[in-house]
Amino acid sequence: MQIILFRHGDFYDWETNTQVNFDAVRSAVTIGSYDGVHLGHRAILARLVKSAKKQGLRSVLITFEPHPRLVLRREKKRQLKLITTFEEKKSLLAPLGLDVVLVLEFDKAFSEIPAQTFVKDILVKRVGLADIVIGYDHNFGKDRQGTIETLNSLSQLYGFTVEETAEQLVHGKHVSSTIIRGLLEAGEIDEVNHLLGRPFRLTGKVVEGFKVGRTIGFPTVNLELTNPYKLIPKSGVYVGDVSINGVCYRSMMNIGFKPTVTNEHKLSIEAHILNFDKDLYGQTLSFALIYRIRDEIKFVNLQALKTQLESDKRVAASFKREFTCF
Repeated sequence: MQIILFRHGDFYDWETNTQVNFDAVRSAVTIGSYDGVHLGHRAILARLVKSAKKQGLRSVLITFEPHPRLVLRREKKRQLKLITTFEEKKSLLAPLGLDVVLVLEFDKAFSEIPAQTFVKDILVKRVGLADIVIGYDHNFGKDRQGTIETLNSLSQLYGFTVEETAEQLVHGKHVSSTIIRGLLEAGEIDEVNHLLGRPFRLTGKVVEGFKVGRTIGFPTVNLELTNPYKLIPKSGVYVGDVSINGVCYRSMMNIGFKPTVTNEHKLSIEAHILNFDKDLYGQTLSFALIYRIRDEIKFVNLQALKTQLESDKRVAASFKREFTCF
């Protein structure tokens, strides 16, 4: 899978940021932010890849960085948080059979491009659009005025075909990135993982914390997330899996404000890794969250906290699901 950045009219290799040639080869294309790369997304991409192979076309996913809502809605108090960072998205897309992921650098100027201009000047002339696989409710272009009807009309003018995909359902339920974000904010991690088709992950660098856990027999690693726009699930205690040097370990993770040990209203993410007690400072770890044990609680003292943590540890240790490290 090749990753190409389109910026101000030129193409660049994503990894090296060097300018490259990107020919307008006949391509099957789909467009979207694809935050989460959930099961609905995967169904569309599977159809795209299958259609491309059948017609002898190049398969191209066109996506955006940063997410358009981060650019267009900055003035709003509640800013968008992402299910997947771009690095996570890359790793999730890699095994899906795409030929190219074309990343359009999204800024205010790009948002002003009318839908018809976008199709004519970018999709047709620069990419080589021959077939587009698109959702029934997808909108694009300036003020999101482009619709499936727009594409059907332009397809006759520019000689490409349009494949409209129906509402994406998982076991009869609608699936979308917006729904998954809401479920994460509610702490519904089981349903989130069901719609993603994989465990939701938090990735960060191990940094120093207050080290209170060590004094009560529960040393923790404190995570500093690698992307400020990553969506953090509802506060509480979770069961999670983490891979360290190729070995998978179960853990219990606390997301919250640690009200028993500090009055600072600063969100922290820390995990006690079962059967592991080595220095991990400076390392980057990725935790797969698989079960929510309980809400975060303020205890009367450290002994009460320790008693609850022992109970949480038994839940995590006895959790029957197989390890989810990957």
